[in-house]
Amino acid sequence: MIKIKGITLPVVSLTLSLKDSTKEGLINELKEKINSNVFSNSYFLIEVDDSIDKETLKQIEKLLEEKDVKSIKTMNVESVNTKKPTNVSRLLIVNKNLRSGQSIEHNGDVLILGDVNEGAEVIAAGNIVVMGVLRGYAHAGAIGDDSSVVVAKKMMPQQLRIGHYIAIRGENEEEPKEAEIARVIDNNIILEPVGGIR
Repeated sequence: MIKIKGITLPVVSLTLSLKDSTKEGLINELKEKINSNVFSNSYFLIEVDDSIDKETLKQIEKLLEEKDVKSIKTMNVESVNTKKPTNVSRLLIVNKNLRSGQSIEHNGDVLILGDVNEGAEVIAAGNIVVMGVLRGYAHAGAIGDDSSVVVAKKMMPQQLRIGHYIAIRGENEEEPKEAEIARVIDNNIILEPVGGIR
């Protein structure tokens, strides 16, 4: 079974489970989702629960590579029925604007359904996605993960950090006209346009 936790283009969060599905059925359902025109130009955040074994996880990752799917991260989530503690990454959804002086810190991925205003900060061990304007401070991959990304509908940060790398917006830079994704390429933070959101 595949559960869509939320379509917040350009990022789609999918949770995969074998509890109500066969392995073959799950793989076929995933193929259908990633081939859909609805999700074209999207980035996928793939979460799996404890019913997915390592072999199935390898099949899923191989499928994503073969289909050239833009996957932000494949990560484990704690099962609802699991009592034991876990240190796995989780997605934090913040359904508000962050004002100056406010700070969000999370040991996983962070999705902001609003703006991050100047003077506000978001620090995440994983990726950061801002569905509004990013004017404040953002640090993705805060524990040293240089493969993390920052996505924003309008990227205008005071400072942007990914893992060990830092970028500061120039005063004379033009206001972006489309959503952008920031990632580390050749030891530099590079901004690229993202389709699927205006």
